[in-house]
Amino acid sequence: MSTQWTHPICERCWRAAEGPRLPARITPADPERCCFCAGATRAGIYVRRDPTTVPCRGDHPMSHVS
Repeated sequence: MSTQWTHPICERCWRAAEGPRLPARITPADPERCCFCAGATRAGIYVRRDPTTVPCRGDHPMSHVS
């Protein structure tokens, strides 16, 4: 699978999708865009999803969010 299948997700989108389940995190996390709401995040939470099923469509620019 390519990196298009690994998507950063913010805390708010994680809670909406997963409820009280605790995520595994990568810390420290660089600033990124949440692939679900396009908000800035440093949550360090990632999910594996088919890129055709998420709003970002697997488009993850190499540059970080400023």
